Amino acid sequence: MKNKIILSIVAFGLITSLNAYELNGDLGVKWTGFKLASKVGVSGTFNKIDLDIKKSENLSDFLKSAKVKIDATSLESKNEGRNINIVSTLFSLTTAKTIEGQISSVDEVNKNLVLDVVLNNVTKKVPMKYEIIEGKIIASGAIDMLDFDMKSSYLAFTEKCGTLHENKSYSDVNIEFTLPFK
Repeated sequence: MKNKIILSIVAFGLITSLNAYELNGDLGVKWTGFKLASKVGVSGTFNKIDLDIKKSENLSDFLKSAKVKIDATSLESKNEGRNINIVSTLFSLTTAKTIEGQISSVDEVNKNLVLDVVLNNVTKKVPMKYEIIEGKIIASGAIDMLDFDMKSSYLAFTEKCGTLHENKSYSDVNIEFTLPFK
């Protein structure tokens, strides 16, 4: 009888650990800004991303445990001149040098989540759609830089890049993250 109880406990432990979610690689972050009248996208990432996430028995708790901190000055667009233009204007404020994020809600049925983004001491709830593909959670949404009290930084950016962008820049930015799990 004692052996059956121990076996049941071990079996239960194995079954629940098979359903556990845990990080299995690095968090990927992608942003896409827009320029020109035809709204051409320019994408990039950040080189310094810190993620704290806890192993969990269910997807919702796993995602809501994630806390990310991004060094905005580590922006990477694969174009050094562009990197300098963006960082020296949009992220020039001391309060805009770090971007933080945490998922506050997850709707597993409709595959939606809400990411709380903190930038320039302003917190915004960003609705995102997600899908799970080959062991990766891929979520996408959009922010508007002006929602983060960054009008002066944004205007400095549009002025600095006016000629390059044919005097047309956009404050909306598509954001995406890829979270590998096992």
